[in-house]
Amino acid sequence: MTVYFRSLLTVATALWLSGCSITHPLDTDQATLTPCPSTPNCASTEADNTVHRIEPFILAAPAEQAWPQIVKTVSDMPRTTVNTERPGYLYAKSYSKLFHFVDYLEVLSVPEENRLAVRSSSMLGISDLGVNAKRTATLRKALQEKGIIE
Repeated sequence: MTVYFRSLLTVATALWLSGCSITHPLDTDQATLTPCPSTPNCASTEADNTVHRIEPFILAAPAEQAWPQIVKTVSDMPRTTVNTERPGYLYAKSYSKLFHFVDYLEVLSVPEENRLAVRSSSMLGISDLGVNAKRTATLRKALQEKGIIE
């Protein structure tokens, strides 16, 4: 077996065993974020279980007024790039410092409830060692410091 083939087989096996959980940005017709997978590598305001659930992000200002600051706050997060942004929704990719693993962060404005739906999840794998919950806590703190959320 060649080294190339062994490497390819190793990567394919690792991906298969890790339980891929790749998700894509919301379609324009959807009004809620995708539920977290059963694996513990996701944090969401929309989750209904203790493994994935984070507290709601309650807006302190009208959603339309706060939205540009929300986008800027996410853009300013370390190793994070906003890939999709439209009024009231953004999808960003965050890269881990050491191995450059990709996680994604979604923020959806829910103006009729005066809140943001927030979801951070690993693209691949089963465990995230709490990284996604920490990312949402960092976002919460930054938005609170700017007076965007309570």
